[in-house]
Amino acid sequence: MRYLKPCFFVWGAVACTAASLPAAGQEVYKCGYGKYSQQPCSGRVVKTFDAPVPVKKMDAQRREQQQLLAQVLRREPGESDAEYQLRRRRARLLPEDSAECSRLDKRMPVEESRLDSFDKDEAHDADVALQSGRKRFRELHC
Repeated sequence: MRYLKPCFFVWGAVACTAASLPAAGQEVYKCGYGKYSQQPCSGRVVKTFDAPVPVKKMDAQRREQQQLLAQVLRREPGESDAEYQLRRRRARLLPEDSAECSRLDKRMPVEESRLDSFDKDEAHDADVALQSGRKRFRELHC
C-alpha cells in the first residue's frame, strides 16, 4: 500500500501539469504587439493548432509561375537585345500562343518569298496568307 502513494502523487503532478498547458486548438487572444492571453482582452482571436498553415493552391501555383518567369527573364549569354526582347514578350504568353507565334515566325518569310512568284494565283494566295498571318501576329502580341 505504501508503494501506491508515491504513484498517486506522480500521476497527480502529471495531470496538473497537463491541465495547465494549453491544449492544441485552444483559442488565444492577441492583446498587443507580441502579447497573447488565454482570457479575452481584445476581439482578435488567434487559433493555435499544431498543424502547419495550409497554403492555398492558387498561391502555390502563382509562386511557381513567378519563379519560372524570373528564370525566363534572365538574359542568356550571347543573346542579342532583339532576341532578349522577343523572348521576354513571349514568356508572358500562353504556351499555345507562343507556339503559334513561333510557327508564324517561320511561315511569314515563306509567304513573302512566294509573293515574288510569276504565277499570279500563287502570289495572290501568298498575299492573303501573309495578311492573315500578320493580323494573327498582332492579335497574339507576338
